[in-house]
Amino acid sequence: MGLKFRAVTADNGAIGGSGSQEFHVIADTGEDAIVYCPNSDYAANLEAAESVSLIAVRGAATQAITKVATPDQTNCADVAKFLNLPLEQTVKSLLFAADQEEGPAKLFMVLVRGDHELNEIKASKIPGMSESRFASEAEIKQSCNAPAGYLGPVGVSAGVTVIADRTVANMSDFVCGANVAGYHLTGVNWGRDLPEPLVMDLRNAVIGDASPDGKGVVDICRGIEVGHVFQ
Repeated sequence: MGLKFRAVTADNGAIGGSGSQEFHVIADTGEDAIVYCPNSDYAANLEAAESVSLIAVRGAATQAITKVATPDQTNCADVAKFLNLPLEQTVKSLLFAADQEEGPAKLFMVLVRGDHELNEIKASKIPGMSESRFASEAEIKQSCNAPAGYLGPVGVSAGVTVIADRTVANMSDFVCGANVAGYHLTGVNWGRDLPEPLVMDLRNAVIGDASPDGKGVVDICRGIEVGHVFQ
């Protein structure tokens, strides 16, 4: 038949266990995205694919933190265009809430680079976030005092746990929301302007990422799942 197959690392999901592997037929019409390295046997579905930091070592701060007006810019792409900066210099701040049996919900601010997408499966593995939801407007206002489009980790309420993706943790002189409606901060640096964050792999892998096995860069294809093994 000439079909191409690939064994793919997958997330264990609710079943749990020590490992999970899917078997896919490679097809352009497949519903699943498969991250793989052409130079090795590494392959994982997008949910489970490890994303290494795109910045090996954090650079030194070269800019002063500055509050700038961004009156109608509420997403990273618009902010980058308005400030004439690379999208890769911006940080996306997402606020989640995990309801508790008693008392207010526990809040988490999750950070990914402006050109990256949050991997919700990875985010669900943050301790305390397995049953989280997006924070309500009231929770956002209470913890950040700003609309969702202007959130950022600088000066956030002490009750909010800040977790940065690996790449964000190595960024310097970055742009993020100022927690003030209509404003963003430029020249933000870890350690100087805000505490060091918790760091986790939180984003979706993209074409050209370094392969986690160190054997080149990854590509992405589509596949149709035909089998699944749990360990």
